[in-house]
Amino acid sequence: MTHASTPGGTDGPAGLPPRPDSQTGEPFPPHGLSYFGGEQQPHHADPTREKRLSYRPEPPPGKGPVLAWHRESRSGKILSAVVGLVLMLALVAGVSLVRGMGLSAFKYWQLWIVIAVFTFLTTSPFTYLTYAAGADWLLVERSRWGIKKRVWLDLYSLTKIDASYGGTTFHLWLYNKDGGFSRSSQELQSDRRIWDLVYNGILHSVANGAQVSHQAIGILQLNKTPALNMRDAERGDQ
Repeated sequence: MTHASTPGGTDGPAGLPPRPDSQTGEPFPPHGLSYFGGEQQPHHADPTREKRLSYRPEPPPGKGPVLAWHRESRSGKILSAVVGLVLMLALVAGVSLVRGMGLSAFKYWQLWIVIAVFTFLTTSPFTYLTYAAGADWLLVERSRWGIKKRVWLDLYSLTKIDASYGGTTFHLWLYNKDGGFSRSSQELQSDRRIWDLVYNGILHSVANGAQVSHQAIGILQLNKTPALNMRDAERGDQ
């Protein structure tokens, strides 16, 4: 038996947040746990975020409207490239000073090529990633040199969920019967509303029997939600 996930309804006595209606997005999910994005600026006040609606992606075929989306703006890309260049210059200067060369390393034109290539590869100035979520789906769209590629998942039919820490963030693997993908928490939490929609889908999928790793349970704080108890109760009835 699987727990009903009627859009706009409730999911039994265990008290999971309702699944929002696929067209209206109501009721919108509460804030998801394991959010590390901090306090976000209002959309109109964030200079690194794209605001033009012409860049908002279309929803997957047959799915409801976009409820939340995030794409880095051109000025945000420029800022990332500048920061990457400054960090690379600081690293080279530090190594040069430690070796007693002063700043003479910058006299070699070959080094400037290495700096430029490294900055280009690490900041990907011509690649834009757009994240979008609807009431029951998550989409990632990559645009490079005008060519777009996109993948998406149904958030309420996940079959496998995994997570692991990496550096200052964690990476989340989401799968359903058709495949899946991995994204970092930094990416999925670029807009808190995206994370709230994703997290609610994870809760319902876990309650309906999705395979979830021990690491994911801890990182996503699933033991603080009713989802695991609902899943275990379902397995006990079988």
